[in-house]
Amino acid sequence: MKNLWWGYLHTNGSIQAKRYFDRRDLEDANESPFVSTYFGPFEAENRDEALNLLKDHFGEVTHV
Repeated sequence: MKNLWWGYLHTNGSIQAKRYFDRRDLEDANESPFVSTYFGPFEAENRDEALNLLKDHFGEVTHV
């Protein structure tokens, strides 16, 4: 069974995957000083699949 997920590119360059519950998740992300950009919601089987989809979306991120 697939769940809804969303994710974001943290200001430190890391990619974070979160379960999506409602639009407040994205509203909070939009207001956070730690979120560079976000993507979602989207379906994924588990966190690993969600992270892989986010890596494809954001591209491989390298730390400075």
